[in-house]
Amino acid sequence: MATKSTQKAGAIILSKNNENKIALLYRGKQKDWSFPKGHIENDEYPTSAMIREIKEETGLLIKILRELPDMHYTHPDGSAVSIKMFLVQSEDDALLRPELEADAVKWVPMNEVPSTLSHDNLREYFEKVSRLIKK
Repeated sequence: MATKSTQKAGAIILSKNNENKIALLYRGKQKDWSFPKGHIENDEYPTSAMIREIKEETGLLIKILRELPDMHYTHPDGSAVSIKMFLVQSEDDALLRPELEADAVKWVPMNEVPSTLSHDNLREYFEKVSRLIKK
């Protein structure tokens, strides 16, 4: 039986006001800090899914700076997850707000991102792509 695979899209969001800060999302339901990301809907392009998810989860309007390497991990239920990742920049930092009452979104200084992220795979991914983030 084939392992089911989940396709998601997400981004590392640079602040418009301070390029040394990145927006991180606290998901109250999961009790973790992560990059904004979400499922790619049927017939949706990864870029469209990422823009929609960022607007929903953070309130931000963004511009795409570049594609980043995909992120892959195994979900606790055993399914494979593939995330099409992008580096983007906020168009207006003042729009930052969480989608859900239990969630939070904040600008985190670049050097604090690894210690803020909740999962090893996210920290490892951030370390791997950090050279692509700095201008």
